[in-house]
Amino acid sequence: MNLPGAAADDVCLQCDNLERFLGEAEARVHVLRGVSLKLERGHVHAVVGPSGCGKSTLLYILGLLDRPDAGRLVISGQAVSDLPDDELSRQRNALLGFIFQFHFLLQDFTALENIMIPMRQLGRLDEADMRDRAAELLDAVGLGNKLNRPSRHLSGGEQQRVAIARALANDPQVILADEPTGNLDTANSDRVFSLLTDLVHSRNKALLLVTHNPAIAEACDWVHTIRDGLIVDQEFHDRSNKS
Repeated sequence: MNLPGAAADDVCLQCDNLERFLGEAEARVHVLRGVSLKLERGHVHAVVGPSGCGKSTLLYILGLLDRPDAGRLVISGQAVSDLPDDELSRQRNALLGFIFQFHFLLQDFTALENIMIPMRQLGRLDEADMRDRAAELLDAVGLGNKLNRPSRHLSGGEQQRVAIARALANDPQVILADEPTGNLDTANSDRVFSLLTDLVHSRNKALLLVTHNPAIAEACDWVHTIRDGLIVDQEFHDRSNKS
């Protein structure tokens, strides 16, 4: 299902008929049963469903952290399902930004240094340009005055904002988020979600987030409901006529 009126070249991630089995023999479980999905630039997609329905498995396959047993995955026009491990790792760093529920910052590194890590891994920029980009991203998430502060001295909400900036470090077209506000209080949860949606809309990214928060899902452009390894409903929230 495409967004009404969207051109095919607006699709920056597409998966077709993804299947995934976990376990062996009698314990083998068919976790994903043929999931197809398209993400278009400038839109926020939520994946919802009960625990154990396959949400996280789907997210990790889309994030190139796991491989499907069947199906096809294309990101930014490139088929990535069958790439060798070393190239898969490189493409993950180049094409995707991933925000985890637990931010996984290096606590003795400054906010600036944490954001520079994925840039160093990709190797596109020199040191000065990496520092400039990291500072720009921290400013975009409202932490321009704390770029040299060690992560351990930042609040939980601030650390999650650093994680968002880190996910944008290599300018990916697709951002994937696993319960990005799950460990935050209501005020910080709202702030982080607003920050993400503003970045997606202003920078023409695509965001797919897994959430159990119905208020956050309702505020997304698309809501995809998964049950028993299948997408059973896809709802588009048309805000074009709303102020």
